[in-house]
Amino acid sequence: MPPTELTIARHGQAWCNQDQRIAGPATCRGLTPTGRHQAARLAARISAEHQRQPYAALYASPLPRTRQTADTVAVAAGLPVTVVDDLREPDYGTADGARWADVVAAFGAAPALNPDRPIADGGETWLQHQQRVHTALLRLVAQHTGQRILVVAHGETVTAAHHWFCHVDALPVGFAADQTALTTWRQQPISWLRPHDGQQWALIRHNDTTHLAAGHDG
Repeated sequence: MPPTELTIARHGQAWCNQDQRIAGPATCRGLTPTGRHQAARLAARISAEHQRQPYAALYASPLPRTRQTADTVAVAAGLPVTVVDDLREPDYGTADGARWADVVAAFGAAPALNPDRPIADGGETWLQHQQRVHTALLRLVAQHTGQRILVVAHGETVTAAHHWFCHVDALPVGFAADQTALTTWRQQPISWLRPHDGQQWALIRHNDTTHLAAGHDG
């Protein structure tokens, strides 16, 4: 059986990135012109990859910035988009639309130092977000055993996936996830000399943005 493969693409530059604001379901304004250009470059690359080795499915977070990125990819690659609500970024409750600087100041510490505490009223904790994303990814991977799938989501999705595959709640390191960067995990034998000993997940690429380089043709 071919290996199961999961690729996560972060969305392109969004207005919330430019304005340094939290942008949940109520306030996300989608992609900036730069973000739309980045999404087009990502789409060209995914289309080329899809022609060489097809993706079985394309999934996306429901927020406008991820939907716009995924829709651009879908048109170029000829893949329908399936929205999975549980792939969305953390729920920030009453902080939706607020400036990050103000929210963190009110929180009183770097949010990463308190993963079991919501950043604002009505929000979810980082650990709750991780569990939600882990469950969603597990379900998608199980549905596509032996296939390649693409998820267009958030930087937090990349981090949550790394923690899931490493079997930890958190690691004392960060994971960069630039706009439209690609991260891929693939199952492979624990031992190539003893393939019947089982499979493990291997990180194939991380934070790959070579498609944004001038002249890159996919």
